[in-house]
Amino acid sequence: MSYYMGDINLRRQFYAPGIAIGGLVKHNFTEHHVLRFNGFMGNLRGSDLDFNNEFQQVRNHSFECTLLDFGIGYEFNFNPYIVNRRAKRHTTFIFAGVGYSLILSESSGITTNHATIPFGVGYKYRLSNTVSVGGEWGMRKTFTDKIDGVLEPGGGSLLHNNDWYSFAGVYITIRVFEKRFSCPGIHEERRFR
Repeated sequence: MSYYMGDINLRRQFYAPGIAIGGLVKHNFTEHHVLRFNGFMGNLRGSDLDFNNEFQQVRNHSFECTLLDFGIGYEFNFNPYIVNRRAKRHTTFIFAGVGYSLILSESSGITTNHATIPFGVGYKYRLSNTVSVGGEWGMRKTFTDKIDGVLEPGGGSLLHNNDWYSFAGVYITIRVFEKRFSCPGIHEERRFR
Protein backbone atom coordinates (compact mmCIF):
# COMPACT_ATOMS: atom_id res chain seq x y z
CA MET A 1 0.00 0.00 0.00
CA SER A 2 1.02 3.60 -0.47
CA TYR A 3 -0.01 6.76 1.35
CA TYR A 4 0.82 10.44 1.54
CA MET A 5 1.84 12.98 4.19
CA GLY A 6 2.06 16.68 3.47
CA ASP A 7 0.17 19.97 3.65
CA ILE A 8 -3.21 18.20 3.83
CA ASN A 9 -2.20 15.28 6.07
CA LEU A 10 0.31 16.74 8.52
CA ARG A 11 0.88 13.78 10.85
CA ARG A 12 -1.50 10.84 10.40
CA GLN A 13 0.37 7.65 9.42
CA PHE A 14 -1.36 5.24 7.01
CA TYR A 15 -3.87 7.93 5.99
CA ALA A 16 -6.04 7.10 2.94
CA PRO A 17 -3.94 4.10 1.81
CA GLY A 18 -3.96 3.19 -1.85
CA ILE A 19 -3.12 -0.08 -3.56
CA ALA A 20 0.52 -0.45 -4.59
CA ILE A 21 2.44 -3.13 -6.47
CA GLY A 22 6.08 -3.54 -7.29
CA GLY A 23 9.22 -5.61 -7.30
CA LEU A 24 12.54 -5.93 -5.50
CA VAL A 25 15.88 -7.29 -6.62
CA LYS A 26 18.45 -7.92 -3.89
CA HIS A 27 22.09 -8.99 -3.95
CA ASN A 28 23.78 -10.18 -0.75
CA PHE A 29 27.43 -9.12 -0.50
CA THR A 30 27.64 -10.77 2.93
CA GLU A 31 25.17 -12.06 5.50
CA HIS A 32 24.63 -8.50 6.76
CA HIS A 33 25.16 -6.24 3.72
CA VAL A 34 22.69 -6.15 0.82
CA LEU A 35 22.36 -4.07 -2.34
CA ARG A 36 18.73 -3.54 -3.33
CA PHE A 37 16.82 -2.19 -6.33
CA ASN A 38 13.09 -1.49 -6.28
CA GLY A 39 10.31 -0.34 -8.55
CA PHE A 40 6.86 0.43 -7.13
CA MET A 41 3.62 1.85 -8.48
CA GLY A 42 0.97 3.28 -6.18
CA ASN A 43 -1.81 5.82 -5.66
CA LEU A 44 -1.77 8.84 -3.35
CA ARG A 45 -4.75 10.91 -2.35
CA GLY A 46 -5.85 13.39 0.26
CA SER A 47 -8.73 15.72 1.12
CA ASP A 48 -9.02 18.65 3.52
CA LEU A 49 -12.52 17.46 4.41
CA ASP A 50 -11.03 14.36 6.12
CA PHE A 51 -9.71 16.61 8.92
CA ASN A 52 -11.46 18.71 11.56
CA ASN A 53 -9.16 21.70 11.16
CA GLU A 54 -11.29 24.79 10.46
CA PHE A 55 -8.81 26.23 7.96
CA GLN A 56 -8.82 22.98 5.99
CA GLN A 57 -12.60 22.81 6.00
CA VAL A 58 -12.71 26.28 4.42
CA ARG A 59 -9.85 25.56 1.97
CA ASN A 60 -11.56 22.31 0.86
CA HIS A 61 -8.67 21.11 -1.34
CA SER A 62 -8.25 17.51 -2.51
CA PHE A 63 -5.96 15.63 -4.87
CA GLU A 64 -5.33 12.18 -6.30
CA CYS A 65 -2.28 10.99 -8.22
CA THR A 66 -0.50 7.90 -9.48
CA LEU A 67 3.22 7.49 -8.91
CA LEU A 68 6.09 5.36 -10.14
CA ASP A 69 8.92 5.01 -7.63
CA PHE A 70 12.39 3.67 -8.44
CA GLY A 71 15.26 3.30 -6.01
CA ILE A 72 18.65 1.83 -5.29
CA GLY A 73 19.92 1.40 -1.77
CA TYR A 74 21.75 -0.38 0.98
CA GLU A 75 20.10 -2.85 3.36
CA PHE A 76 21.59 -3.96 6.68
CA ASN A 77 20.50 -7.27 8.27
CA PHE A 78 20.75 -7.30 12.06
CA ASN A 79 21.08 -11.11 12.12
CA PRO A 80 23.37 -13.03 9.75
CA TYR A 81 20.95 -13.92 6.95
CA ILE A 82 21.17 -15.41 3.47
CA VAL A 83 18.40 -17.55 2.00
CA ASN A 84 20.37 -20.81 1.73
CA ARG A 85 22.46 -20.55 4.90
CA ARG A 86 21.95 -22.29 8.22
CA ALA A 87 22.81 -19.22 10.33
CA LYS A 88 19.45 -17.55 11.02
CA ARG A 89 16.03 -18.14 9.51
CA HIS A 90 14.89 -14.57 10.12
CA THR A 91 16.14 -11.04 10.66
CA THR A 92 15.03 -7.47 11.00
CA PHE A 93 16.68 -4.94 8.71
CA ILE A 94 16.96 -1.26 7.90
CA PHE A 95 17.47 0.31 4.49
CA ALA A 96 18.29 3.67 2.90
CA GLY A 97 19.22 4.89 -0.54
CA VAL A 98 18.40 7.27 -3.37
CA GLY A 99 15.39 7.24 -5.61
CA TYR A 100 13.46 8.84 -8.43
CA SER A 101 9.71 9.33 -8.83
CA LEU A 102 7.30 10.11 -11.63
CA ILE A 103 3.97 11.49 -10.40
CA LEU A 104 0.89 11.95 -12.59
CA SER A 105 -1.77 14.21 -11.09
CA GLU A 106 -5.18 12.84 -12.04
CA SER A 107 -6.88 16.19 -11.39
CA SER A 108 -4.56 18.41 -13.48
CA GLY A 109 -3.01 15.84 -15.84
CA ILE A 110 0.45 17.25 -15.05
CA THR A 111 3.40 14.87 -14.64
CA THR A 112 6.26 15.80 -12.34
CA ASN A 113 9.50 13.99 -11.60
CA HIS A 114 11.90 14.41 -8.73
CA ALA A 115 14.56 12.78 -6.59
CA THR A 116 13.72 11.05 -3.32
CA ILE A 117 15.52 9.67 -0.29
CA PRO A 118 13.96 6.32 0.65
CA PHE A 119 14.54 4.79 4.09
CA GLY A 120 12.74 2.29 6.29
CA VAL A 121 12.61 -0.93 8.30
CA GLY A 122 11.58 -4.49 7.63
CA TYR A 123 11.54 -8.14 8.63
CA LYS A 124 12.24 -11.26 6.54
CA TYR A 125 11.89 -14.99 7.20
CA ARG A 126 13.36 -17.92 5.25
CA LEU A 127 10.72 -20.50 4.33
CA SER A 128 13.04 -22.79 2.36
CA ASN A 129 16.41 -22.86 0.63
CA THR A 130 15.00 -20.76 -2.20
CA VAL A 131 12.01 -18.82 -0.84
CA SER A 132 11.64 -16.20 1.85
CA VAL A 133 8.86 -13.83 2.87
CA GLY A 134 9.11 -10.39 4.35
CA GLY A 135 7.46 -7.12 5.10
CA GLU A 136 8.73 -3.57 5.09
CA TRP A 137 7.66 0.01 5.67
CA GLY A 138 9.55 2.84 4.04
CA MET A 139 9.18 6.60 3.84
CA ARG A 140 10.23 8.74 0.86
CA LYS A 141 11.57 12.22 1.52
CA THR A 142 10.79 14.21 -1.61
CA PHE A 143 12.37 17.35 -3.01
CA THR A 144 9.13 18.89 -4.18
CA ASP A 145 6.11 20.54 -2.60
CA LYS A 146 3.84 19.88 -5.56
CA ILE A 147 2.46 16.39 -4.89
CA ASP A 148 -0.71 17.59 -3.15
CA GLY A 149 -1.09 20.84 -5.13
CA VAL A 150 -0.75 22.95 -1.97
CA LEU A 151 2.37 25.10 -1.89
CA GLU A 152 3.96 26.49 1.26
CA PRO A 153 4.38 30.26 1.49
CA GLY A 154 7.35 31.07 -0.72
CA GLY A 155 6.65 28.10 -3.00
CA GLY A 156 8.48 25.45 -0.96
CA SER A 157 12.27 25.16 -1.16
CA LEU A 158 14.40 22.09 -1.82
CA LEU A 159 15.45 21.98 1.82
CA HIS A 160 12.04 22.62 3.36
CA ASN A 161 8.86 21.13 1.98
CA ASN A 162 5.99 19.13 3.40
CA ASP A 163 5.36 16.41 0.84
CA TRP A 164 6.33 12.83 1.68
CA TYR A 165 4.96 9.46 0.67
CA SER A 166 5.32 5.94 1.96
CA PHE A 167 5.09 2.31 0.89
CA ALA A 168 4.26 -0.55 3.26
CA GLY A 169 3.65 -4.15 2.35
CA VAL A 170 4.64 -7.78 2.24
CA TYR A 171 6.71 -9.59 -0.37
CA ILE A 172 8.01 -12.97 -1.47
CA THR A 173 11.60 -13.35 -2.69
CA ILE A 174 12.93 -16.26 -4.71
CA ARG A 175 16.62 -17.08 -5.02
CA VAL A 176 17.50 -17.10 -8.70
CA PHE A 177 21.30 -17.09 -8.90
CA GLU A 178 23.81 -18.90 -6.75
CA LYS A 179 27.52 -18.24 -6.44
CA ARG A 180 29.71 -20.96 -4.93
CA PHE A 181 33.27 -20.59 -3.83
CA SER A 182 35.65 -22.48 -1.61
CA CYS A 183 38.19 -21.32 0.94
CA PRO A 184 41.52 -23.07 0.16
CA GLY A 185 42.65 -23.00 3.81
CA ILE A 186 39.49 -24.54 5.23
CA HIS A 187 38.26 -26.63 2.27
CA GLU A 188 34.71 -25.67 3.12
CA GLU A 189 32.27 -24.65 0.42
CA ARG A 190 30.39 -21.44 1.16
CA ARG A 191 27.33 -20.19 -0.68
CA PHE A 192 26.15 -16.63 -1.07
CA ARG A 193 23.23 -15.11 -2.94
